[in-house]
Amino acid sequence: MAASTLLTAHIQALARALGQMRAHPLSSVLSVIVMAVAMLLPLAFYVLYQNTMTAAAGVKSDPTVNVYLAVSATTEEARAAEQKLRALGNAKSVVFVPREAALAEFKKANAFADVLAGIEGNPLPHAFIVTPKSFEPATMDAMRAELLAVPKVDVVNMQYEWARKLSRFGGFLQLLGFALAMILGVAVVFVTANTIRLQILSKRDEIIVSRLIGATKRFVRRPFLYFGTLQGLFASILAVVGVAALAALLGAEVRTLASSVGSQFSLQLPSMAQLIGVVLAGGILGWIGAALSVGLYWRETE
Repeated sequence: MAASTLLTAHIQALARALGQMRAHPLSSVLSVIVMAVAMLLPLAFYVLYQNTMTAAAGVKSDPTVNVYLAVSATTEEARAAEQKLRALGNAKSVVFVPREAALAEFKKANAFADVLAGIEGNPLPHAFIVTPKSFEPATMDAMRAELLAVPKVDVVNMQYEWARKLSRFGGFLQLLGFALAMILGVAVVFVTANTIRLQILSKRDEIIVSRLIGATKRFVRRPFLYFGTLQGLFASILAVVGVAALAALLGAEVRTLASSVGSQFSLQLPSMAQLIGVVLAGGILGWIGAALSVGLYWRETE
């Protein structure tokens, strides 16, 4: 078949697929919406995962450990604890923060000035800032246990833990999003296959007549493949628009929340290349569903 003839055949098949959509607008729109919802869920999880990883990367990545002694600890006991902290194998550096210095810093902050003005004495404990040598999770967990065993140590705060928790949560979201993408991708294929099968059954007599007068399987199959592909493309575009709308609605709240804790974090959508990939994937899933449905019809009839 010449290239011009093949191109004409594809254009005609595409026109027939679009005509079929116009002829049954309600069923076509409903199928596209169902497929779009199935695609929106894993895409939304991916956006959540991407932003979680961005937030985790923005948290201080070079961890320090804040060690707070009991309020009743004296200066002598604090110095004794300092010697034990410096003797730890994973302690790179230890900085002593006397309770008097901590109180002076708090008084400089306007947010705490009024609170401290109504308190007699110094409610703050002696503290240490410890910089570890190794940041391996197992080593840090062992270090926490060693720190808590030091006399008069009351609280151990590892500042990197939020980043670690965010990273773990992001990994969970990645696995969950992948599982959803696989499951709902299969659902998209079956929705398309069912839609195409209904079309085939409604055009069964037309297909039989076309075959009798010499139409090839490719000629008969081509409009159905285009119909499935178009449905997948429209559904994936709708899913991308839906995720963008959700991001726009939630973006202002996220920025307000981030600014309240001194962060400039804002929701980010996937890149243009990734969004185009989602749209193409939707078209491919629609094509697969249509191909399966037409292939099943040929096996049943022949």
